[in-house]
Amino acid sequence: MQIVHNGTCTHYCNLLTDIKIAKETGYDGIEIIGSKLYRYLDQGHKLEDLPPLLEDLPAVAIGYVQDIERQEPSEYDALLRETEKMCSCAEKLGIPMVQLLTGPIGPGIGEEGGYRGLIGRPWPEVRDLTAKNLKVLADIAKGHNVTLYLEPLCWAPLCSLKQGLEVIDAVGKDNVLMLLDFYHLWNAGATPDDVANLDKSIIAGVQFCDSVPPKGRITHDLRHVWTGAGSIPLKEWADAVVSAGFDGWWTCELFSPVHWELDPWETAYNLRQMLIYTLAG
Repeated sequence: MQIVHNGTCTHYCNLLTDIKIAKETGYDGIEIIGSKLYRYLDQGHKLEDLPPLLEDLPAVAIGYVQDIERQEPSEYDALLRETEKMCSCAEKLGIPMVQLLTGPIGPGIGEEGGYRGLIGRPWPEVRDLTAKNLKVLADIAKGHNVTLYLEPLCWAPLCSLKQGLEVIDAVGKDNVLMLLDFYHLWNAGATPDDVANLDKSIIAGVQFCDSVPPKGRITHDLRHVWTGAGSIPLKEWADAVVSAGFDGWWTCELFSPVHWELDPWETAYNLRQMLIYTLAG
């Protein structure tokens, strides 16, 4: 089992600082935030300078490619380009996995004038159109020796654990797995029993995070809470993952602006200790 650093908990830090923090606070590896990698490259820094920094801190994954259900031709073409770009970076850095997100991802999801994805479509159509895209993305990833991991967002048309598994089954590719994110699973209605009954081979990794209860519409600000201070019974969920037999990577994800303003070394260290305590308890 690996406990890896996720740059969401050190939101304002750049990629090199994330790597430094992960090493100095005892993490086994890192899940790289793609936007931080691209920002590094956009400023003229070289991809080939990164592998030496990752020799003693393996990068287990990089994310993300969003809105994978895009159908409009120009949006679909952009999806393929984004997947190719991230998978190419992953291959060159020796990163085995790339994250995919269902959509719409952004704030004001589905509102007039914004990207609506497959909102309003019946589930069988959502499933089939998403699976059609995902088959193509899986082939792109295979060309780069990369595995994809799917994260269904709890406010999207494809939101639940069950739906995600249906889509992966429909795709039928051995390089498409499922990410277990406690926030999204809990808010989409999954239970620890659902997780405990999973085939461990379908699990790519675990994002350990919390939530407060929704009051109507599910929104991103439900995540503005310290892990362990919310309403998800984290111990039950962690035990369920372990009972499924999964022994891969776990990461601490944090989307809490108040905590982003604290010392990022302390935040990263304390989240790691919280996860260790939960798994050992």
